[in-house]
Amino acid sequence: MRDATTYLAIFLVGILLLSPVIHSIADLDYISFLGYLDPNRTWNTVYDLAGNRFEGRRAGTQGAELASEYVASYFNSIGLQPAGMNGTYRTRFTLPLWQLVEMPSLSLVESSRNVSRVFEYRRDFFVMPGSGSGDYSAEVVFGGYGITAESLGYDDYSGISAHGKIVLAIVGTPASDRFSQGDYGQTYEKAENALRHGAVGLILASSALHYVEEQSCGYCWTISNGLTVLGGSVEMADALMKDTGFTLTSLDRSISQAVRPHSIALGKELHVSVHASFTPNATAYNVLGFIPGSDAASAKVVIVGAHYDHWGKDVNGDIFRGAEDNGSGVAVMMEIARVFSAGVKPRSSILFAAWSGEEEGHYGSHAYVDHPYFSLARTIAYLNLDMVGAGNPLIFQSSEAHIALRAVTTDSAEQLGITIRIQGYEAISDHAVFEGQGVPNLLFYYWPYAEYHTPSDTADHISRANLLETERLTALIALKLSDATVTPAYATTVVSSSAVSESRSKSETVQGKQSVPSAMPLPIFLTAILLGTGVIVTLIVSVLVLRKRVHVEAPEASRTGSSSVEARLVCKACGCVNPEFVRSYCVRCGAKLDAD
Repeated sequence: MRDATTYLAIFLVGILLLSPVIHSIADLDYISFLGYLDPNRTWNTVYDLAGNRFEGRRAGTQGAELASEYVASYFNSIGLQPAGMNGTYRTRFTLPLWQLVEMPSLSLVESSRNVSRVFEYRRDFFVMPGSGSGDYSAEVVFGGYGITAESLGYDDYSGISAHGKIVLAIVGTPASDRFSQGDYGQTYEKAENALRHGAVGLILASSALHYVEEQSCGYCWTISNGLTVLGGSVEMADALMKDTGFTLTSLDRSISQAVRPHSIALGKELHVSVHASFTPNATAYNVLGFIPGSDAASAKVVIVGAHYDHWGKDVNGDIFRGAEDNGSGVAVMMEIARVFSAGVKPRSSILFAAWSGEEEGHYGSHAYVDHPYFSLARTIAYLNLDMVGAGNPLIFQSSEAHIALRAVTTDSAEQLGITIRIQGYEAISDHAVFEGQGVPNLLFYYWPYAEYHTPSDTADHISRANLLETERLTALIALKLSDATVTPAYATTVVSSSAVSESRSKSETVQGKQSVPSAMPLPIFLTAILLGTGVIVTLIVSVLVLRKRVHVEAPEASRTGSSSVEARLVCKACGCVNPEFVRSYCVRCGAKLDAD
């Protein structure tokens, strides 16, 4: 019986030792398969999404609806199975939609009521999404950071009267840990505080502005009737402080150093004109398609997703095209879906998701986790792509709690020779919603990017090399996590006529069929050598492994002298019994199973 236990132990260890060898063979298949990814196709998709037709893809607008139809048509043309409403690819949700309906104006007026200076829209100021409408003239006071925090003994409104006036304040909070707890720096909190003090207008100035960028609609759900909320440049703020002996920077420094308010009257008057509309429940769509897994019983899924919405068309006619943010992420996701649909047979399903409403506050991804197509408990990982076509380096964010996912990602990057900058989790994109549900997740993005949230975020800034790097790494991770087999017979055209934009150069358009070999190029003899080597290594080192990272414990003999042949596998790195491995990595501790 003792011999039987020993043989069983060696057999089990042999299986575990062969697993990395088999996975290495699969990885060679995977890496060869990645050669079918085409960055020219991907770039063409970015170009389409950033075109005039979609008018910046603002969630809740016609442009975004057309973009959702574009992605849905693409999914249909490559044969993904629909995961939306009523057997379609799209699923509907609602979100608040705030829009300017007229060009806003801001001007400095003298006591004689003459206009002394007209500030330029989007150079000197912009209107915060969620601002109320108004057409009025009022005095301006400087209100520090616009914070009232009684529990901290801090009040920027002490010593000034804001009733019926416009408050000029600085974005964020003073440079002190005292304000780290709470929402003191949030736009909505500053706006509500201004209203409580009777203000009719709020201007939030930032010394970091070179172009006044579009801000997220984090204030939209509490649209402020009776308060106009503007963003402004440091130059505009300094113009209002002329003759006071201060600048915005000097007052900011004074407040932060002493952590004490320094609010003053400015002796200036502004005329403000803002006209906006607000729809509390505008319609938006997620687009969902999947490749079913062969293991229907487990119902596990890997999700590859990116948001397709951006900031739309401004009231002055400028289009925020969002080529990098996030036409690039959607295009990479779509290209991976094209290649996978032609030749991937995953054990676990792979869901491809195009979210809307990310810029407004992750509304689309929230809608999905509230009503998921696949169980969140059976979701292996969510891979998020957001701004992956320009800038350097490629940044990889994931919580340190997701040990196995981080290990697979870093190992894949090493295999492909891709340099990544590893960071911890930050709630800056749709992956935050999955993090909140306990689903392992990651974010890929490039940073910095000077055209972020400006009309100059156009396709000519997008690098095909960046697109290819991201899609190769993301695809390899998805193949591993889904335990896929890659044996394509062919790959067909994936862009239907309805999904092609009106303007492309012939040199960048890819049409017709793309032939794919019926078998992957890994030689049979190489496979045999690797398998043979694995068997030999198994026989030689099995006994040694029993005393190292993974060993087998046989239960003690019973009082009758018999013993059980049931063995237990123990991960020596963390001590867990019968550990679950993802691609040879222990899910609990991240240790890689090998023979050393």
